[in-house]
Amino acid sequence: MKLHPQFPQPPRLAKYPDTCQPNFKNSTPMILDPNDAAAFLEGYKSVLLEIDRQSPGKQQLELVETLVAARSKYFADRSLLDSALAALSGKSPALSEEIVSAIRGLELKHWIYLRDTRSHSIFMDPDAEVAYGVVGLTNRIRDIIGGSGASIQTAITPYRGHYVCDGLISSVAWLGPNYKRSFNNDLARIRALGQFHKTPAG
Repeated sequence: MKLHPQFPQPPRLAKYPDTCQPNFKNSTPMILDPNDAAAFLEGYKSVLLEIDRQSPGKQQLELVETLVAARSKYFADRSLLDSALAALSGKSPALSEEIVSAIRGLELKHWIYLRDTRSHSIFMDPDAEVAYGVVGLTNRIRDIIGGSGASIQTAITPYRGHYVCDGLISSVAWLGPNYKRSFNNDLARIRALGQFHKTPAG
């Protein structure tokens, strides 16, 4: 089922921190462990900024817009990751294989962010064939966009035992009641087929 919202909302982007130090002490439901989040943010941000640095004809943008533009370039040409990693090789802090694997595993789509449970947000792929239980990095996804029940463009990846949203969210289009009802029916079918995944392990 394709979504064709009549009144898409303006882009909304997560507030990426200028420094990637965790600013809370304990893990919170629907949010990644703060130390794991800080490690991912540091590595992901350095890779995207390096992709931007190597890009010809780049524009002067705000930080988050720069990261979103670099992510789009990466998904248009996956080889840019290897070029960025080569340039960052030997620099401190070094990127772990786990972070590199998470970046390689990113899936950028117009996800259906249906609703929240106590532990995760439910993301469905736009073809309604598979769904995931997703957590945020340093913010709940509903706090980034102001609610749930929307089509959003973002990337998710398996990392540290969770499916994680990369926090760069744009193209928000709120779902009306009929769409929500339809997607909830799709979710029930997906669950029955065993295609709803709460964690990368199952």
